[in-house]
Amino acid sequence: MGEWVSITIGGYDYLSWKNSFGPLLLIFSPDDLKVCQETEDDEFFEKRYFQTSVARAKKCLDCLGHTIANAKEDFERAKQSKLEYAQDVGDKEQENNLLYHFSFQEWSEAAKKYAKILSDDEYDHDTNSYKHLEVARNQATTFAEKTVLDSLPFDEDFFGLERDYIDHWSIFRILLDAFNPEDEVTLDYTYLYDGGWCDGLPQPEDFLVPKTIILTEGKFDANVISCAMHLLYPHLEKCYSFVNFSDYKIQGSTSFLTHYFKLFIASGIQNRVIALYDNDAAGLAELTELNKIALPNNFRAMHLPDLELANDYPTLGPIRNEKTNINGKACSIELYLGRDILQENGNYVPIQWKGFVDKTQTYQGEIIHKGQIQERFRQKLNVATESNTFDAEQWSEMIILLESIFSAFMD
Repeated sequence: MGEWVSITIGGYDYLSWKNSFGPLLLIFSPDDLKVCQETEDDEFFEKRYFQTSVARAKKCLDCLGHTIANAKEDFERAKQSKLEYAQDVGDKEQENNLLYHFSFQEWSEAAKKYAKILSDDEYDHDTNSYKHLEVARNQATTFAEKTVLDSLPFDEDFFGLERDYIDHWSIFRILLDAFNPEDEVTLDYTYLYDGGWCDGLPQPEDFLVPKTIILTEGKFDANVISCAMHLLYPHLEKCYSFVNFSDYKIQGSTSFLTHYFKLFIASGIQNRVIALYDNDAAGLAELTELNKIALPNNFRAMHLPDLELANDYPTLGPIRNEKTNINGKACSIELYLGRDILQENGNYVPIQWKGFVDKTQTYQGEIIHKGQIQERFRQKLNVATESNTFDAEQWSEMIILLESIFSAFMD
């Protein structure tokens, strides 16, 4: 017989797998595991399940490439299949409905509407139906609504789309928009475990996902971003990997980053790759050259994001000391470590202007006392890691940086 395990929101199982976790742990991490004692028919049993929020599940899917844009592409493929079938059998009414009343917008609104109803509804085992879904069938007015409803609650199609033409995760990403960010997404594997189909704790390989490789200008940048991601977004760190500069004695610099990035492109690597440059004159000069290359869809070249903090930041020489906008001129990773880290005696550590960069027609700047700033950050990170707590205000610039990474492939 076997056992099924499902991803559930409210009272409905959206994605299911038999006799193993299959791909269902994609949106979960080991930290999402919960074990508790419950009773059923006056008997105690141990319930084992993973639980995350809608907001976290959406972010994870976006980071892994299961985006709304991909869902739209899947929809168009599934729609084309329906259209070709209608044309083959000469069903003119179906053909016209698909052409004029079945857009991505119409379908997605209907799918989200009934996803919410299913989650809020309660399954009636006597009638093998969901009460409110049956009411909805009598109230459906549009072709898109009727198409979605015809596939619910259990059908070969997934919310009205043929399964052979869709990425279930991308479609699930659309459905998640029907819910509140704090709503719970659950994978209960109690019966899978009790039936002997899995271990109490899934194996590390069960959580594996295709990683996005982040290339940085140096070791400190990679360490900072990796550690900050572990602290601030632990559920997303499994989606990314970084170059190990230390163990393999890899050189780092702006020009080396460009070299490695081009090497990855030439190798035809299938992972998604991000080249992350400093938001300074040298970094923007390299990006100017890369913009002349047609990058594969799985590659992105970007710089550290602009900061409000940097709009009016103290600088030194060469002619006079002044506050000015250093975005695109002198924002290295140190500017993202927190305002508390950048201050000495109540004042921000200034930028020292260096040479002139012809390609950007700006001066290149570098923050002074860089070693001291980095050491203060290491102490700050150690305190936050040991306590497993952090003040979001003190990490606001780092959050901006990480969010820019997470959205790198959203266009």
